[in-house]
Amino acid sequence: MRFKLVLTVQSEFTGNVLPVSYQYELTSCVHRILTEDRVAYEQWLGMNGFLPEMNTRYKLMSVSNLYIPKIKVEEDRLCILAKRVQLWISTMPERGTEEFIQRAFLGREILLGDRRSQVAFKIDEIHKSEPVEYTETMSYLSLSPIVISCMRNNRSFEYIGPDCPDYEEFLMQSILEKYQYFYGKEFPYEFDFKLELIAPPKRKGIFIKRFTREESKVIGYMYKFKLTLHPILQELIHKTGLGDKISLGFGCIEIYE
Repeated sequence: MRFKLVLTVQSEFTGNVLPVSYQYELTSCVHRILTEDRVAYEQWLGMNGFLPEMNTRYKLMSVSNLYIPKIKVEEDRLCILAKRVQLWISTMPERGTEEFIQRAFLGREILLGDRRSQVAFKIDEIHKSEPVEYTETMSYLSLSPIVISCMRNNRSFEYIGPDCPDYEEFLMQSILEKYQYFYGKEFPYEFDFKLELIAPPKRKGIFIKRFTREESKVIGYMYKFKLTLHPILQELIHKTGLGDKISLGFGCIEIYE
C-alpha cells in the first residue's frame, strides 16, 4: 500500500535550508513516528501477520526522497524554494494501514536536518495510491538512490553500480534474501530475471549521520529501468524497496509509465 504525503514548508521557524544528504534523517523520522505508540504499532503488524522483529534487518516499508519542485544547491546545502513538498511511503502491511498512517502522520509537525541546518514541515495531506496489478515485466524509476554492496577479497565492502558485470546477480540475491527473511522460506517458484536500464544511471554519494563520530558515506544510483521478475517479487520490491540499506533511506522505487 502506498501513500503520498503533502508537507508545507514552515520556513518562518527554522529557515528553508536542508543538507543535501537528508535521507537518513527523513527515514529515521518516519520510523520514529510509526513506532512511538508501540501498542498500536504492534497491533498493526500483528493483524497483517508480521512480528515487530521482522522490521529490523529488512524494513516492511520504504520511504522516498522529498519531491521538491524548486531548489537551489549550494555546496552541501539544499535551499527549498517551494512552499509545499511531497513524500511517498510504501508498506507491505495492508490491513488497517490507511487508518494507521492517517492517525500517525496527518497534522504532524516534523523537523528535518543535521547539526548545521534544519527545516520545519507540517504534514497537511495524505493520499492513498490506487492498487497496482503486478506483472512479470515492469518499468520503474528510483525515488531514492538504489544501493548494492558486495564483499572484496579482503572482506571489506564496496558499492557497485549498474555498469558492474555482477550487478544483476547481487540485485537478484538481495531480493531473494529479503523474501526469505519475511516469509521464512526460499522463494518457491522459478522465474526469469533481467534488468534493462531505460536511461543512464546517476551516481549519488550520500552522507549518513553527518558531523558525528558515526559519519559514513553511501554510494547509490538513481535510474529508470525495466525489470523482469516474478510478480510476487515485483510487489515485494515496490512496497519495501530495492537493494541494500533501505532502512537508511535508500531503494524506494515507483512505477514508471
